[in-house]
Amino acid sequence: MEQKNGNITPPHLASSDVGNRRHQIFPTLSEDQFDILMRYGERRHFAAGEVLFRQGDRHIAMYVIISGSIEIERGSALGATVIGTHGPGMFTGEMGSLAGRAAVATARVVADSELIVISEDSLRTLVISEAELSETIMRAYILRRVAYMSDQTGGVVLFGARDSQQTLILRHFLNRNGQPAAYFDTDADEEAQALMARFGVKPDDVPAVVTLNGEVLRRPTLRQLADGIGISSDGVDGRLFDVVVVGAGPAGLAAAVYAASEGLTVAVLDAKAPGGQAGASSKIENYFGFPTGVSGQALAGRGLSQARKFGAEVAVPFKVSSVNCDSLEYDIETDTGEKMRARSIVIASGARYRKPDLPGLERFEGRGVYYSASFMEANFCADEEVVIVGGGNSAGQAAVFLSQHAKHVHIVVRSGGLAASMSRYLIQRIEASPRITLHTHKQIVELRGGDRLESICWQSAGGEPREAPARHLFLFLGAEPSTAWLRDCVALDDKNFVLTGPDVPDEKWPLERPRHFLETSRPRIFAVGDVRSGSVKRVAAAVGEGSAAVSSLHQALASDFL
Repeated sequence: MEQKNGNITPPHLASSDVGNRRHQIFPTLSEDQFDILMRYGERRHFAAGEVLFRQGDRHIAMYVIISGSIEIERGSALGATVIGTHGPGMFTGEMGSLAGRAAVATARVVADSELIVISEDSLRTLVISEAELSETIMRAYILRRVAYMSDQTGGVVLFGARDSQQTLILRHFLNRNGQPAAYFDTDADEEAQALMARFGVKPDDVPAVVTLNGEVLRRPTLRQLADGIGISSDGVDGRLFDVVVVGAGPAGLAAAVYAASEGLTVAVLDAKAPGGQAGASSKIENYFGFPTGVSGQALAGRGLSQARKFGAEVAVPFKVSSVNCDSLEYDIETDTGEKMRARSIVIASGARYRKPDLPGLERFEGRGVYYSASFMEANFCADEEVVIVGGGNSAGQAAVFLSQHAKHVHIVVRSGGLAASMSRYLIQRIEASPRITLHTHKQIVELRGGDRLESICWQSAGGEPREAPARHLFLFLGAEPSTAWLRDCVALDDKNFVLTGPDVPDEKWPLERPRHFLETSRPRIFAVGDVRSGSVKRVAAAVGEGSAAVSSLHQALASDFL
């Protein structure tokens, strides 16, 4: 093999932190590594000008260059850019390649080349079987995905309005799923009107997305958007899995990683994005092994990469609408009609923040009322007053994060303090910050405004309501389990959380064998994380339950299917 350094230095990487890791993003493989790769692929010759794959193609192969060169081009509806060239010893692909998702660039042969072509299935086998080489490939793939996410020139175009709940939902979905987007605010961006005319987008079409091939998605649902940009799964409909995990939060992803690594066929279904509520956290500082903290999205990304490395099919956005629990193999159906069967199920659908009983609340959602505190919302409230309702860790993390952007943050709780529900390190941060004020024994009783939130009315116990200007209200109130889709399949407690193990009434258990750890009232259906009755609402606890459930699941499968 001809040995020389490849050359691929996209301009947006040159001055970034990622740019300092170019040798890891675009490594040059050794002769010994080529010998290994030959066992998983075939040598083929390609003529100059041949296209190996196009941006948007699914289920592409990995190409490793023995001789010659490949040009990499990334495009968007606004134009295409050649971002560099792969030379001998280099290889194509990124994390989406392992999952059969849409290619994020086009690869074209520049000079006559000899390549090793490794199919998608063979690549999955390779990254599991070859530990040392897998580390090199996986690191490169993960870092390439990070670079792709930070490059706004290669993504879709999104037209929306700042005070639009649907626009905010689409922006969150793209961001949480690692899809860059050039966002144009139709009310503020001077370029927006000219670009809308260029693509034939009318005001009534907004929010609208222009995909990489120029297709316009007008007011799309999340599934329509995912299908349009090639990130939805096409590998679950009609299949039988050893385990279907419902929910891709920390508990669900942990269950998927351990089950798939032990050879089970696994599907993970989530209605929004990997990470669950934790995925929206700006920084988690009390998770073991991350002394400087880790963002929820980064943690979710690591878990997603692990799950896909071991062959789990992570499908987003797939919302489960029903499950038939009356047969040996459970039938699962999504709201878009996909059907699959499962020998076992892990319920990891989590919990959502409770909505207070405030007149007009829904009218202000996305127009001043929010349920997460990401950089997106932080930009909305730069140098303005912010009100946060809630006394848990999520509220504390949001307060500390938003205090770096807002003029001042006000935390409102009905209790006398935070000690009963918030970690001490967050309380200390709040007490030390001159830009955060805690208001105890108070509650919000009314929201006021026209097209968007303008003020709130709050009151102390027994006091009179007082109006205060507030254009940004963040709600982190309690937790309601996401269990409506289960209907009467498993036993629930009086708050609709799933009962497991010894908490399941004996009369609801149908088998002679005892229930396994984390097993529900139905054999081979387990519940983990926030959705489980009596669970500890912490990321580490969720991960622990997700992994522990797999051991019980193995025992149940072995006994029930013998």
